[in-house]
Amino acid sequence: MRFGLYLPQGELADARQGVMTVAREAERIGYDSLWAFERTLFPLEPADGMGGVPGLPWADFYRHNMDPLTLLTLAAAVTEKVRLGTGVLVAGLHPAHALARTMATLDQVSGGRAVLGLGGGWSSDEFRAAGADVRRRGRSLEETVDACRALWGPNPVSYRDSRMVVDNALVTPKPLGRLPILLGGGKTERRAGPDRPQGRRLDPRRPRARGRRRHVEAASRPGRRSRP
Repeated sequence: MRFGLYLPQGELADARQGVMTVAREAERIGYDSLWAFERTLFPLEPADGMGGVPGLPWADFYRHNMDPLTLLTLAAAVTEKVRLGTGVLVAGLHPAHALARTMATLDQVSGGRAVLGLGGGWSSDEFRAAGADVRRRGRSLEETVDACRALWGPNPVSYRDSRMVVDNALVTPKPLGRLPILLGGGKTERRAGPDRPQGRRLDPRRPRARGRRRHVEAASRPGRRSRP
């Protein structure tokens, strides 16, 4: 069994020192991986409940969240062995070309320790803020996976989808090895490959979703913390 730990992403008195301390100590005591999640804003009147569950209030720890890729880069600078993963990035909020280059750079500077966790997302407020269409989130997720694999492949690269075109170009940097991509949710399960573990999208009408709602509500009470 392997264990991972989420880096602190909230409002800290000294964010730099806090993240570095947690990263160093996590590696020292034997954690296998460090993770950071993505929330780009906290709507005061959200269009969607937390996790896509209708009516479920957003947890307070979403109110202040630092950029996950920046935190993972800082963690890479003070560790040697732990894997460094996004858990998760919302694919539709990111241009695939820029994301592929950023993740390949993280993999290079960390010595091949990067893991790209991607999800389709559930907050239409976040999609509107990014100028993206929430109705295309499933397709955007699939295209982002395909684009990253193509851009990380041998040069020259030629690739086309509904959001981008690369025509016979050199694209750098490349990951040091096969950078793992982990997926969560929905239609992407049908396309899961060796490094695409199957996720599950919870329907709020089903018992598992109702159980998750109770868990999140309990974890959001004063003095408790949870993670997405």
